[in-house]
Amino acid sequence: MKKFILLFVVITTLALAGCKTTKGTDSTATTADTAGTTAGTTAPVSNYDVLPYNTVGDVTVMLWSGDDIFYEDLGSQEWDPNTITGQNTATIYAVAKEFKKIYPNIKINVYAISGDPGKDGTSWFQKRQVFQSTEGHWPDIYATVDLVDDVQLGMVSDLSVFNEDPLYQSFNTSIMGMMNYYGFQAGLPQYLVPDSIYINRELATSKNIISPEPDWTIDEYTRFIKRGDNTTYWGAMDANPGIINTGTTTIDYQLKNYSGTGDYVNINSEEVRTLLDEYFADWAANSIWPQWDGGLLDQAFVEGELGWSGYTAFRTNKLLTYDGEIWNMGNAAHSNPDHSLRVQSEDWDLYPYPSTDYRGNTVAVRLDPIAIHNFAMNDLDPDMSDAEFLELKTAYTFAAFWMGDTRSMQARADQQYYSNGVLSTSMNDSLPLVTGVEFDKQMQIWYSTDTHQRYADTELMPGFAYILELWEDGELWNVTDKIYPMKHNDETGARVVNLYEWSQLNKNEIVGKERVEADFVDSILAQLGDWNIEANEHFALAFEQLKDGLKEHYGYTDADFE
Repeated sequence: MKKFILLFVVITTLALAGCKTTKGTDSTATTADTAGTTAGTTAPVSNYDVLPYNTVGDVTVMLWSGDDIFYEDLGSQEWDPNTITGQNTATIYAVAKEFKKIYPNIKINVYAISGDPGKDGTSWFQKRQVFQSTEGHWPDIYATVDLVDDVQLGMVSDLSVFNEDPLYQSFNTSIMGMMNYYGFQAGLPQYLVPDSIYINRELATSKNIISPEPDWTIDEYTRFIKRGDNTTYWGAMDANPGIINTGTTTIDYQLKNYSGTGDYVNINSEEVRTLLDEYFADWAANSIWPQWDGGLLDQAFVEGELGWSGYTAFRTNKLLTYDGEIWNMGNAAHSNPDHSLRVQSEDWDLYPYPSTDYRGNTVAVRLDPIAIHNFAMNDLDPDMSDAEFLELKTAYTFAAFWMGDTRSMQARADQQYYSNGVLSTSMNDSLPLVTGVEFDKQMQIWYSTDTHQRYADTELMPGFAYILELWEDGELWNVTDKIYPMKHNDETGARVVNLYEWSQLNKNEIVGKERVEADFVDSILAQLGDWNIEANEHFALAFEQLKDGLKEHYGYTDADFE
């Protein structure tokens, strides 16, 4: 039976659909164009037919964290970095300029909205619909908040048709597998970082607290956060059930390694119950948010000094640890001491999630995917024509170059844009997607920016060095919500989280108690059995909805799921 690693689900109805694609013929290829097909790439030589270098075409990319302006043919532009105000716009500009050197006749366009994908009360899908109605076509490449839903709707292309591309073959198979559904490769990672735990060793030292080593256990983590005085500094920002998700074999690990039979998850296992019973009360008693929810903290402090922000609390030495906002890891390490979001401590680090009796240390992967439009349905005929395949291959070639080529990484590191009054690198905190020698090369580029220089110092950041070891060894088993079927459609069509109750442990209305109450854990334990039954029913429905989408839009049959 095939092992399948899947991702996030939502089902809606959409007329756009497409069948399982059949590779077309690249009619513009010539012997001269394809000779030495990997010339200028970072991948080994193979028989893969690269996109001909004289290809004429357009590729439009749609993202968020931009400036709300639609730019055309970025590779031909000459922009002053002081005039670029969106990081994603700057990123695509840098990559397009480099790509133009290889494919001079392909125009790369970008539309990046400002802010987050759900701003203004409209969904990211609705924003893409507006783009389609305004521009007359869907974006060719787009960031997605729900990759599985896009597959179910027939909106994306299967990138596995390019699996003979040497660059594709250099991609981290563990990461790629997270976006692969029964052989259907639905996306690539635009943003790929190790979600881990900030630790403030300088604060600990100043309070005569011994910091644990990076390969810490759940006991060491708990003892450490219990050393906060809960008046001027705390052990953590929140009591994080994510440590239980990664620290057992029956939640994240079981979901990721689901074999196709039996329960998808067991939140009522002896492992889960033991960790809850032994540790959760201590986490809640030494964390800011449970104290706030229980009415034990002053609003002026939480709103004023902390600004309702866990990262601010860590940055300003109010926390020994913080397990959120990993997207600030570049800001935290900024080489400029006057950078507004730099961590004030001089001795801090990132640690992996603590080990338990059941699982070792790991990092949670935070991944924002991109997808490529299903060009097969441009003419409303599900069979892919040669022309449609050429469009797909053009978009894929740019996307793969953007995510995997070392020249792209260098271009992003070199490109600057105007952010918060200063020029900053356009390269975000994403780790390289590739493996092997190119991973090492790209990490050296990653370390070269003013946001990442600190991470290259293994004596200063031994925890991050250990995280990279785990990353390269594939010690990753969490599931991430944008790419795993963590939701299903109920009978009304509403999207419901499969593990809703478990994911909402911080809410009194779910558990019936505040986390600082003595019988909070007992209340959870009494309900876990019912929650687990319901969760498995929901996961079963979510997986069936995904299979239905693959059968309806891509020609899959029941045999493909055996």
